Amino acid sequence: MKKGAPPKIPGLVFVQPLGSGGYADVFLYEQQSPRMPVAVKVLKSDGLTDALRQQFVEEADTMAALGDHPYIVQVFRSGTSDDGRPYLVMKYYPPPNLAMRARAERFSVEDVLRTGIQLASAVETAHRAHITHRDIKPANVLVSAYGAPGLTDFGIAGRGAREGDAPPEATDDVGVSVPWAPPEVLYGQSNGDERSDVYSLAATLWQLLVGRSPLEVPGGDNSAYALMPRIRSTAPPATGRQDVPPGLERLLAQAMAKDPAHRPSSALEFARALQAVEQQQRLGRTPIVVLDDEGHTTLVSQTQGSPTGRAADDEDRTRIKAPQTVVAQPLGPSPTAPDGETRRRPDGGAGAPRWSPAPLPGGALAASGAPVRPAATTDPVTSQTAPLGSDSSDEATVRRAASTVGAQALPAPEPVRTSPLSRPPVLWGLAAGVVVLVGLVVFLLLRPAGDGGQDAAAPPTPSATVSMPGDDSAIGDGVFDKPSVTARSGAGSVGFTWNYPQPQKKDTFRLSYGPTPSDAGNPDRSRTVSVTTPTYTVKAAKGMKVCATVRVSRSGQISPGSDVQCETAQ
Repeated sequence: MKKGAPPKIPGLVFVQPLGSGGYADVFLYEQQSPRMPVAVKVLKSDGLTDALRQQFVEEADTMAALGDHPYIVQVFRSGTSDDGRPYLVMKYYPPPNLAMRARAERFSVEDVLRTGIQLASAVETAHRAHITHRDIKPANVLVSAYGAPGLTDFGIAGRGAREGDAPPEATDDVGVSVPWAPPEVLYGQSNGDERSDVYSLAATLWQLLVGRSPLEVPGGDNSAYALMPRIRSTAPPATGRQDVPPGLERLLAQAMAKDPAHRPSSALEFARALQAVEQQQRLGRTPIVVLDDEGHTTLVSQTQGSPTGRAADDEDRTRIKAPQTVVAQPLGPSPTAPDGETRRRPDGGAGAPRWSPAPLPGGALAASGAPVRPAATTDPVTSQTAPLGSDSSDEATVRRAASTVGAQALPAPEPVRTSPLSRPPVLWGLAAGVVVLVGLVVFLLLRPAGDGGQDAAAPPTPSATVSMPGDDSAIGDGVFDKPSVTARSGAGSVGFTWNYPQPQKKDTFRLSYGPTPSDAGNPDRSRTVSVTTPTYTVKAAKGMKVCATVRVSRSGQISPGSDVQCETAQ
């Protein structure tokens, strides 16, 4: 199709062309009120069919439904020009897009991780709306003036039950983009699903690191017909960059596995794995931003489960308790306090202190002009109501003020010395009573064993014993017990099943396997798959030994690994 002329659109003034695709052109316009640049995507008139018109309308509806997401390009409006061509008015992202940038420069590992998590957030949000993109590639990721990615071009996106749709054609027009498409889509085995989008997203990140698509051969034949057999049969190579951590290399290889079952099961799982690499590299945590089933924006930390609504979000959210205020204590005694004791009267009472109870900044002076001491010299006390297992790395580090509960008391100020005769008689009586009471307590503590028949040196017997989990699993909604795995030999395969106490429907499983027990327990030498049912079968040649260990994943928490079980294929 040839490039078309920019149409006349009311309220918009044409500025310049931006690009051209298989079936549409994109132009830069200036909106007159309010004045701002906008991008306008216009269908080409050549070969314009009713099917293309309907697809264009669906793209507009899809992007409008998802456009509030910070990493999906926003659509302002749609319409039909005077010459009959449909158009979309979208937020303008200045060039270059990720494809242009990848050709000109190599992205840093930190930038790739951040971009991957942000795009995975957008893809996960689309999947929760029952929309698969089916054409994720660097050219379909724009970059805002502030450096944020924007996923665009939902022209061939799938909606709802995708099994009834016609398989997309592997062409440059309305179809898949071969270099980044998974094999099951290229060969018509699938119409594209969540794991297909994960594959394309991983291939996109690989290109940001290397500068070309994963199966492209520098200087070789990289036509669609040459690429398709490679994508079906050749494992994606490593990036070859020394600064790319092994964890990221493994994750990209897993996400581009030929078998969709071996890939991360969702974009959210892929994003969490990228967050784990960030944490291993001691990089800042990039938040995962998704929409829950009620349309509420949710920040998902690495340790949270998948929120399925406002209730689940409230249940799983990591809560940070607000800092508690510590009231500064003036050094000098109150003029009306006997014995040099400092007393506080109820607020609003006669003669109530006029100093503010808020803590003063370091170096500030109290009303008397004396510097204010901190209320405690120990480290800040963590709030006792904060949930166990909360990960403070998800939030900015906040140095909390010490809690007034259990705070270490200040040394008493030097009392004002007064004459003993000036003290009221009642105080002498109170002091004598305290001395008698202290003596009685000391006597009871030091007396030998009495009628109770207990040895004085024997420790007291507790009335109840509280057992805490002794394993290394996560605390909270996680799984404390490691699963019990059974291996069985089959014809050309080895099957594994497992069970564990108190299973839940939301549980998923990670099975790592290899030819020896040490391989299965070593993440560098094992192969890991994620499954949703407590069973998995590994295909193996006759006489081949397969060993596996299983972990249970719940709400982002991982159980201890099971004992390694091995069996030999028949």
